[in-house]
Amino acid sequence: MIELDAPTLLVTSTLVQWLFATLLLMERRQEPGIDGWALSLVLHGVANMVLYARPMVPPFFGIMFYNACVMTAFSISHWAIGRIFSRCVPWWQLVLPVLVSVVLMAWHLDDIGQRVVFFSLIVGIQLLFVSGTITKSEKDGGLRLKRWLAMIVCGFGIAFLSRSLLSYFYPHLFTQFLGTSLLQAGFIMVGIAYFVVSTLAIFLFKLERLNEKLQREATRDSLTGLLNRRAFTQRAKAALAGDDYPISVLMIDIDDFKKINDSFGHSLGDKVLVHCACIFEQVIGDQGIVGRLGGEEFAVMLPHCGTAEAQLLCRQILSRISNSYTEHDMTLSTSIGVTVTKQALCIDRLLTQADDALYRAKHEGKNTFMVFEPMTRTLPIPQDDLPASH
Repeated sequence: MIELDAPTLLVTSTLVQWLFATLLLMERRQEPGIDGWALSLVLHGVANMVLYARPMVPPFFGIMFYNACVMTAFSISHWAIGRIFSRCVPWWQLVLPVLVSVVLMAWHLDDIGQRVVFFSLIVGIQLLFVSGTITKSEKDGGLRLKRWLAMIVCGFGIAFLSRSLLSYFYPHLFTQFLGTSLLQAGFIMVGIAYFVVSTLAIFLFKLERLNEKLQREATRDSLTGLLNRRAFTQRAKAALAGDDYPISVLMIDIDDFKKINDSFGHSLGDKVLVHCACIFEQVIGDQGIVGRLGGEEFAVMLPHCGTAEAQLLCRQILSRISNSYTEHDMTLSTSIGVTVTKQALCIDRLLTQADDALYRAKHEGKNTFMVFEPMTRTLPIPQDDLPASH
């Protein structure tokens, strides 16, 4: 039967940390921050072995190397967390704990009680810094796991701060590193739990963010970030199945886009697409959904939007586009086809109607919009209502 004492737990902790480091490097080495987290696990394992061998090494080396190794490992793990969660960590939060630890350990080389107090205090503060980094990180996915990890790290930080306080008033409970104190063994087990839970949470966060990335790639246009054709169609069908009528559908086409590509190159053409997509999103906002159907063709669905409101948005789009791009002395313009329905129609039919109106807008001279009128014809918009062409 394995005895629940500090030496046994130190060896167990080392094996767990090195195992996790190996698995992370094998499975996720290319992910940002994973290499740093694995390195911190390796350093913690090395520190454990130094602590285990404390009776066999010179006191100065054992004490100074162990504490410097642990503080460096926590700083590296903090840096890794910053990379994993796309957050820049202030340099002083990484360097200062290591320097302060070295100075304090050297100052209290012969006072193990004070060393335990300061060691626990610095580690607790470091963990609170890590929790803050996670909390302030970009909102780019895995929010639920980020909150859990931040709370877990904060909890362990509070545990170490509590240990610092307890060891200040009851130093005899924490000064027998290699003894069989149940409390001492308990804190080593807390350390094991921290690395196991944190590593698993990071791994799950990576998987969740990967799933969100795959979901985004499946529903978003890779160039503009707008909904792709399939996702736009699905969202439009859902809107048509509700009671958000009247519903307007716009088909938007960038005028003379082929000439732009031929004259200025596809790189500039891509910039134009992204530029126009941004304007469409800014004008439409939360009023509807915007998608890129392919090439220079875009679509917009506007729930609770009648003909007058749709025309107003079209004028805003035409004005914003025609007055927005001056690179290479190039003036942009768009043509728009509009259809409005007050009853349930399939999205394909509405897109066909809007496309018919778009065709007429192109035929009428571009930089304009047309409204599709069922059972009659497409009606041109008076030129006096349009922004001046350049």
